[in-house]
Amino acid sequence: MPLTAEHLASAMALVAKIAGVSSDEDKQLAREAQIAKYIMLLYEDVFEEWSRRNDDRLLEIARHACALAELKRKRPGASTLDVFVDFRDRQRLDADSANESRAKVTDEEALRFLKEPNTRREVRNLALAYFTPEEYPTHRMLQELLQLDALDASAGDLATRLLPWCADGNYGCLLDGASNISLTGKIAHFELGYIPEAAKLLRSVAGFLITNYTRQHIITMPRRLRKRNVYEEVARLLDIPGGEQIVKESYAQMRKFNCWNISIVQQYGRFKESRIRSAVFGNSRQFFLMRQNDRADLDDMARDIGLTELTKHAILSYPLPDQQSGEKFAAFTYLHSDAQNPICGTAHNVTSPEMLYVSGSSGAQFDERAARLRGTDDVISAIETATSEPSKD
Repeated sequence: MPLTAEHLASAMALVAKIAGVSSDEDKQLAREAQIAKYIMLLYEDVFEEWSRRNDDRLLEIARHACALAELKRKRPGASTLDVFVDFRDRQRLDADSANESRAKVTDEEALRFLKEPNTRREVRNLALAYFTPEEYPTHRMLQELLQLDALDASAGDLATRLLPWCADGNYGCLLDGASNISLTGKIAHFELGYIPEAAKLLRSVAGFLITNYTRQHIITMPRRLRKRNVYEEVARLLDIPGGEQIVKESYAQMRKFNCWNISIVQQYGRFKESRIRSAVFGNSRQFFLMRQNDRADLDDMARDIGLTELTKHAILSYPLPDQQSGEKFAAFTYLHSDAQNPICGTAHNVTSPEMLYVSGSSGAQFDERAARLRGTDDVISAIETATSEPSKD
């Protein structure tokens, strides 16, 4: 992706979070401004060094940037990222048309766009989309740039605060170096449960980093593609500083990018008192309600989503799987609160052996499953093999 103001703001906010929040508002604003200055210097230095190694590519990148600038002028209100994504998608679907747009930019126009101070920055920003993962600036580079400014005591203090997050520090594997995580597959799963409760700053930074990383990926995907964002035990996000804002923004804004948000709530008592409750309920149209044991919690839900007394009675009466004989199932209420065609009824979930195997949560099951699946190249085949073997019981 090209360098954008949003990306710079996110990078500044992440570094500011690592450096710590000052109780003095003026001091905090000064620190954030200083961080932003050094991040800009770092990107400029990296681009200039990359330009010297890739001088033969600069003219073509300038031609691309010039074509995007022309497209942006024709679309008032569109951001640089919007036109970049649209042009990229058009190139994938109709390469000839996209290449024709570039070809209209002459060498003279491209060279002028590259050399003029007002437009060279746009070439720099776009050049980052041509970088390999190893060519991007790293956290260590920023820390060293701050450390080199020996005349500025505040820069030295910032460098010291960022040091534990470098590759050889306590948390370096999370932030420093080229990313080894790709979101281009069908599923991307992030598990924050392994971060110790005591590591509050690490939880905060990880939550912030993942949210911004995934959000940026979603908004740059073609809008025609359906996306799904699942929060497993959404109440746990409240443990992460800023987690509440993450969920509220996701429900409020991601729908326009054709993203379907799903929140799983197991601890309703805590969710009920949170400020994300109204955002989740107010922006949801489908509800899957499992058996509830607390009548007060169910009454509270019913007031917001419109459950009848008959439906509430059914939810309280659903049999548990371990109370059943024969083929077991889990009953739940499906509610679709559509104004034209509302749906409310009971459904049965009959789980496959494979799903039972991967979702088993007893200690023995967890250890056996972890040992069997560890290091396997094909997890699906390993699960199928495990469930096809006769039971040892």
